[in-house]
Amino acid sequence: MTQTNSDDHRVVEDGEVVVKADTEERQAVEVRPMRYVLGIGLLLVIIGMAVSYVSFT
Repeated sequence: MTQTNSDDHRVVEDGEVVVKADTEERQAVEVRPMRYVLGIGLLLVIIGMAVSYVSFT
C-alpha cells in the first residue's frame, strides 16, 4: 500500500468517492503590477507603430 503525505481526504458524494483537499487551491494568482506592465507595453507598441507609419509615408 502506498502512503502519501498530503492534506487530501476522501468524501463520498452521490455514491462516488471524491478526493478533496483541505486547502482550496486557485489556478491563478492575481498580480496587480502585471496590469500596468501590459498596459504600458501596449501603449509603447501603438506609439512605435504610429511613429513608423508617419516616418515611412
